[in-house]
Amino acid sequence: MPVTGNIRPVAEVKLQVFGLDTHIRFPYGGYGEDHDDRIELVRTAIARTRSATGGDVVLADVLLVGDTAADVAAGHAAGVPVLAVATGRTSAAELADAGAAATIRDLQDAAPFHGLLR
Repeated sequence: MPVTGNIRPVAEVKLQVFGLDTHIRFPYGGYGEDHDDRIELVRTAIARTRSATGGDVVLADVLLVGDTAADVAAGHAAGVPVLAVATGRTSAAELADAGAAATIRDLQDAAPFHGLLR
């Protein structure tokens, strides 16, 4: 389930550029047009997933991938673990200090990512 401050069409294009769009269930996501608050976007995505699947979403099975301290805070507030990627303006140290479950420099550094997946 994607969560982004981008509106859904922009999110779809961005993920398509990297070939990731085939792995994403866009109807389950939370997008910029849904809310301005990142925490609410996470909650929206979880609610949509629960509604679409008719099942419960175990928060420990959700992994928020973000690149800001605000993303880490949103994950914490929603009760989900966060993998922080230091590709934006926030350093790896700042992301780790914010409380990310793991911090990586880029998405090519896959070992910590795999460690958070079950």
